[in-house]
Order: sequence, then structure tokens, then C-alpha cells
Amino acid sequence: MRFPFKHLVHPLPVLTALLALLAGTFDARARDLTPAERERPIIIASDPWCPYACDPDADGREGYMVDLTREIFEGLGFKVEYRVVNFAMMKRMAKDGTATALPGMASDMDGAVRLPALAQGNSANAVVMARTQSFTFTKPEDFEQFRLGVIKDYDYGGTLQEYVDKNIQNSDRIVVLSGFGYSHLVQGLRMLTAGRIDMLLDDHNVLRWQVRRMGIQQQVLTQSLKDDADLFVGFSLSDPRSVELARIMAEGTRRLRENGRLSAIMRNYGLEEQAALLNN
Repeated sequence: MRFPFKHLVHPLPVLTALLALLAGTFDARARDLTPAERERPIIIASDPWCPYACDPDADGREGYMVDLTREIFEGLGFKVEYRVVNFAMMKRMAKDGTATALPGMASDMDGAVRLPALAQGNSANAVVMARTQSFTFTKPEDFEQFRLGVIKDYDYGGTLQEYVDKNIQNSDRIVVLSGFGYSHLVQGLRMLTAGRIDMLLDDHNVLRWQVRRMGIQQQVLTQSLKDDADLFVGFSLSDPRSVELARIMAEGTRRLRENGRLSAIMRNYGLEEQAALLNN
């Protein structure tokens, strides 16, 4: 799971309860947008992180969280634009307000992003490994006997990130991958199938998507680390519309959950199990 800044991962029940408490504050501070604010486009920015946010040129689609955001806001007359950028650029755009919405957020980026009161998804960290590999995860130290591939600038949260930071200079334990778009994941999976690393760490849904995309399902196995966290479409606090946009996002998500439309969008991306959980 990618976390733009250091933070603690909030499990689903804790974060959902916390955001429910805050929802009243968001509603109280929300305001009607001016005509000029409604005319200004909502800019969605993300690095390719399919199925949440995809590269249309590579995947032929924009990602389920992008689809969801479009459906909610375009249905209200807003203009929505999607820009594929690298991860570092996405963080800068969130801070300076040139991006309005950021899909796949598990944190508020140390106060740079406002999260809606209702999540748009849920997932966990996971590792992909050779099918012949045997592995049981109980704590980060369980990785010590393996060469673990990680993505540059990602923060995997809590004690897992502490393990990565502690061993970052030990190439027998941590191998850092970098690149744009899918290049880091493709590189990591190729290194894995060639035996140059033992495991690759990322979001569960992202790994499964990329494994299918490369057609290597028979060679590798993806295993969740069971550290589930809610995921959101966040809104840059540098955009003065953020309170109202977050409120609209939460209300729209609730409506599309209730009428089954969110479930249908997620199923288009092979997320049948997640759709069933989110709509319960």
C-alpha cells in the first residue's frame, strides 16, 4: 500500500468510526460553491495504481476510483479531468492545489488532504512470490530471510515501514525499485520470476492486477498481509472547495453503494470480493 508520508495505518473499524465522528464537523463547515468554483475543473491526479487509478494508454481505462469520482461530480455538472503523473509529482500537486482529487489515499498526507467521511475502498499490503515459495507472515521480521522488493518513496505503514527503513541499506533484505507508471512493478515482477528477488511488496489489489496484466498467474502467488485499511479519494486542502467536495464525495459514494452502482463499477475491475464487502 502506498502512503505518501509516514503515518499509522488505521484499521477499517477505527478509521470508519473516527471519520463518522468528524462528519458532522465537515457538514457544519461545508458551504455552497460559487458559480466560478463550480466552473473550475476538478483535476484528478495519480500515478498509475490500477485498479484504483490506471493509465488509460496501457489499460484502456482510468481506474475504478476515477470512474466513481467522474460519475459523482459529472452527474452534478462539474467538469472532471484526469492526469497521470509520477508519484513525486502527485504529492507536489496535492500540496500546491494544482490537483483537486487524489485517488487511493490511506492517510491525509500529514494534513495536506481532506478525506471524505465515507471510504471509497479497502485493501491491504501484500507480497507476491514464486508459487514454490512457502511463507507465513506474523511480523515484519519474518522477511529477514528473503530479498524483498519495495517501491521508492512508498510508505507501507507502521512496523512494516520501520523494517524497510532499518534494512534499506542491506541489499540482501531490501531492493528498492523506481520508475514511472508500471515500470517499477514490471521490473520487480521480472526480477521475481528470474530469481533476483524473493518477494515484491505493494497493495494487494495492485499486485493482483499487474500479475494478471503480465499473464504470470501460474508462476507467482499473491498473499495478503491482512493489515487492511480504508482507501479514499482525498481532496487537496489547498483547494478552498475541499470541504464541500469531500462532502459531495461521501454523499455520492453512499448513494452509489445503496443503488448498487458502486458495486458494478468495482466488478468492472475484477473486484468482486471487495465490492461485496463494501456494499454490506
